[in-house]
Amino acid sequence: MKHYFSLILAPLALFGCATLIPLEDGLTPFKGQPVNQLFSVIGFPDDIELVDNKIIHTFHIERNHIGLVTETEHANGLEGQDPLIAKDMMQPSQVNVECALTVITDKKKIIEQWHYKEAYEGCTPYREKLANFESR
Repeated sequence: MKHYFSLILAPLALFGCATLIPLEDGLTPFKGQPVNQLFSVIGFPDDIELVDNKIIHTFHIERNHIGLVTETEHANGLEGQDPLIAKDMMQPSQVNVECALTVITDKKKIIEQWHYKEAYEGCTPYREKLANFESR
């Protein structure tokens, strides 16, 4: 039986993300600011709706990515006098990369709060844009 233990993304994703700021840190300077300032950095949302006197701006990233998954094959028995040991192999596997970022403003379009949900570092494009904005 084969077990999948961890997902290892391309070296760029692994090492690039290590230096990027957390998404919360990149968004914090925009709290209390007009939402258009955030739009100028990360782009326009995919959806905008009015709910209970709040404006909900939804950003969404979804794509498929081929990543390398560590696959361990367990073995029982002997090879000559030595016990068989498990083999670790890297196998390409398709993963779904996702980011759902929601920015909530009042009716005057002033940012009050945000929340996000991501899979496999899906919010990295927003982190990169926010990091580039901070470095100006």
